[in-house]
Amino acid sequence: MLRLTLGLILIALPMAELALLIKAGQAIGVWATLGLVVGAVILGAAILAHQGTSVVRRTQQALAQGRPPVAPVLDGVFLVLAGVLLITPGFLSDALALLLLIPPVRRGVARWSVKQLVVRAHVQFRAAGGKTGDAPGQPPAAGSGQGPVIEGEFERLEEKATGPHRGKDRDRL
Repeated sequence: MLRLTLGLILIALPMAELALLIKAGQAIGVWATLGLVVGAVILGAAILAHQGTSVVRRTQQALAQGRPPVAPVLDGVFLVLAGVLLITPGFLSDALALLLLIPPVRRGVARWSVKQLVVRAHVQFRAAGGKTGDAPGQPPAAGSGQGPVIEGEFERLEEKATGPHRGKDRDRL
């Protein structure tokens, strides 16, 4: 279903863009239409050039303040997407890009995107015994063992400070 939808979008969108460019050329003239397209490309290139440094700066500021840099990174990603859409010739992509340039719209799209990623994400863990489950404390789901598995080690801080088998405490006993 997703492939069919994506295929239709990849076919229908360029055709709609071309039809709008032709209609705009008939209504306001070829040179005015070309001027609008070139102006959008210049605006898109300027946004891309500015966002490269801006996202890095805002991400570093968030990290320096001890905050996760999710908001600045997502904001930058959608501004870069707006720049790319402006560079793409066509009025539909320009309209979408201009919507993404509006901060409340951009943040709403970012929230929706994150929610969709969380809903569609499938995270597995592998306990020390080798069992795989969907969340800590839950039994393994049907078909577990498929998909990506991220292995790692952890240590509880309470045990580290008070455990007789850790660090210098072991030597004292």
